Amino acid sequence: MNNGNGNAYRGRTLKRRGGDDTGPATSENVEKQNNFLSFLSAQADTAYRRPWHRLEHGLRLNRLRRFAEEEASRFSYSEDEKERLYNLLESAHKKKVLNSKNNVSYDQDAQKITEIKGLVMHRGADGAVVFKILDKKAGGITLRRRATDKIELGGAAGTEESA
Repeated sequence: MNNGNGNAYRGRTLKRRGGDDTGPATSENVEKQNNFLSFLSAQADTAYRRPWHRLEHGLRLNRLRRFAEEEASRFSYSEDEKERLYNLLESAHKKKVLNSKNNVSYDQDAQKITEIKGLVMHRGADGAVVFKILDKKAGGITLRRRATDKIELGGAAGTEESA
């Protein structure tokens, strides 16, 4: 069939021949690739230097995994215990317990978590390690007074001054 411009093919794509950048590696292509990789590594380095509450979700999960690995090596936890610790931290993050900079102490210069407030880790009598994140909200109740509950002192003070 004729497609209108003199060619006898329909719906086919012609292969490019020569002149494309997908050919063998040249020194220019290798240099571009190296520049791009160095740019990416520099961006990754600066991404972790932000405060905890400014890190993206994936970057936070990465730091939580590193924290779990460091704690596991520090306290000699097994692989199963390390995985349980990470799962607890991940679920707490999903529940937005670890979103606040008040709950997580993050060192921007070292790019690592130094402390998670409320995280309790202890070994029971049976030898199993128990991990728990204590919730501050469960401890106490905060009451707020309404404006109508306040006592007006203006009228009583006015009578004392005139007497």
